[in-house]
Amino acid sequence: MEKRVLNLELVLEQNTKLVERLDRTMAHLTQSVADLRVQMIQGHAELRQEITKGQSELRQEIAADQAELRQEIAADQAEFRKEIERKSFWLITAHYGALLTLIGFLGKHFIDTYFK
Repeated sequence: MEKRVLNLELVLEQNTKLVERLDRTMAHLTQSVADLRVQMIQGHAELRQEITKGQSELRQEIAADQAELRQEIAADQAEFRKEIERKSFWLITAHYGALLTLIGFLGKHFIDTYFK
């Protein structure tokens, strides 16, 4: 019986050590989880700041690109208008030239018909 009591005491002592070790491991694990939560919260805050910074930089780049595009469009429109005006001037000039030529031919025909 004593042997059995000694065995039970030995098993109890081993189990006690295992439980104490398990408690320490759980305490360490709990602390690690708490530390991880803090790091995650900090990481999320830093990530939000980086995203906000990236968004503001992108907005600035987009605004600059839009301004540049607007300037290019305005320059292209001005050039297009000048080209249209130039071609319209030549078209009107050619039209008036043809009209004057027609008037000249009609005048010559009128003179040849009625004054000869």
